[in-house]
Amino acid sequence: MPPIVRRLCALATAGVTALALTGCLRTPAPLPTSTLTTPTANRVFTVMTAQPATTTDPAGVKNDSDSMVVLDLFQRLMLVQPSTQLLKPDLAKECLYTAPTVFECSLPKGLLFTSGHPLTSSDVKFSLQRALRLAPRQLSLLGALRSIETPDEYTVRFRLKYPDNQFGYGLAVPAASVVDEDAYDSDKLRPVDQAPLGSGPYMLDGWNNRGLTITKYPDYVGPLGTDMPKIRIQWADSPTAEEALTDQQADIVWRTLSPAAIDRLHAHIRDFQEKGVDPGFYRWQLPGAVLQRLVWLPTSKLRADAALRQAVAVALQADRTATSLLPTAIDGHTDSFSVGGDPKLPRMDPAITVTLRFTNSSPGMEDLARHVADRLQTGLGITVRLVTERETADLELRDSAPQVNTALGWLQDYLQNPLPGSADKLEALEERIRSSSKDDVQLPALSEIQKQAAVDATVVPIAEVDGVLFLRSKVELVGEALGPGWQLALWGARWKN
Repeated sequence: MPPIVRRLCALATAGVTALALTGCLRTPAPLPTSTLTTPTANRVFTVMTAQPATTTDPAGVKNDSDSMVVLDLFQRLMLVQPSTQLLKPDLAKECLYTAPTVFECSLPKGLLFTSGHPLTSSDVKFSLQRALRLAPRQLSLLGALRSIETPDEYTVRFRLKYPDNQFGYGLAVPAASVVDEDAYDSDKLRPVDQAPLGSGPYMLDGWNNRGLTITKYPDYVGPLGTDMPKIRIQWADSPTAEEALTDQQADIVWRTLSPAAIDRLHAHIRDFQEKGVDPGFYRWQLPGAVLQRLVWLPTSKLRADAALRQAVAVALQADRTATSLLPTAIDGHTDSFSVGGDPKLPRMDPAITVTLRFTNSSPGMEDLARHVADRLQTGLGITVRLVTERETADLELRDSAPQVNTALGWLQDYLQNPLPGSADKLEALEERIRSSSKDDVQLPALSEIQKQAAVDATVVPIAEVDGVLFLRSKVELVGEALGPGWQLALWGARWKN
């Protein structure tokens, strides 16, 4: 991608020009001005994914399916499209810097939760303070926040510790969603058997162990209207989703297809196109939107062993294709991890046993986990024990979306859990990036963080891969069709004319 395409995108606000480090990929078509609803088979619009959602509570988001559900059922003050990093109001009428360290949002009147309760500034303050208590890591981009004020029912005023070009993006992540203050416990997550009460374009219609159903919320007010009266989100393995797509019984298939299934579907598309026939489905391009990475968990006693961390990083060097914790499409990317070659591998104490956790509902992750385990055992002489999600582990293999597709959004895995010896340095570098609007300040600091990440090796990149999203031929995504970190959001789904 030419450098000029990847330039920093400026966010102009009153009193402050904030600069966000971003990447640019395909942009969906604009929202239509007329309804595109088209009759289909006698079934509900169906989305299939392998990763079951675990919660409808914004403060409880753990995986990409949780994010999808929360993005659809709730609103946030801000909205950001990951491909362009254009930041604009969602729930808010407008948000402005009224001073270098004061970010103020105004709300429209007449907003209602699905409970029927009015949505006011008090709900916004309650929701953010609640999420900061229950899920502080999910709101790490709000780290400059000093206090929240609500001078009236329609104004939310944020006072910051320093000017922060990332603060608006922090208000767009799933955990920043606004919940009904009168219905949500301030100190506990809402159970899945209690209806979520939001103000998003959809509301929950039903949930069971096979999936969930959402319906259009008639009182929704915001920029993300939908024509879909009802959508079924179904948990499905790769064979089920592949068959449903080819039989045109699924409208969207996301994060469930195995590499072999993807190859077969591509061959199907190619064969049909050569015959001049509609293949029935197509792939939505998400180039480089997924970063596979290995993360040392802060609860691991082995994490403190610097020699072991470096040995793990070196053992994966021959197969590594990602050279940084930032994808190459992100401006400011710096090559910091070695790739390829024939590195000399240290022999570690054979008594060491490392537990490696992977998300078994994420396509291809089990095969990748087995490959990583083999590399570590063969190359280092240690024992690696594989476990699945929610089990105790030392290392975790991740391919989840970042909170938001900015440089600092991608770096949160590393920045949130620094080593004691690096913590002060990283905090100072991050604040330098956030509080400046100058390339010659931001980019060297960003480069230094990436280089320090390679020294610490608490998060090790493996590969950049494309996101996998297939749509039925009669379906398209329009407008702000994806969440801030490339999460699927269903408000953009439309029937084609």
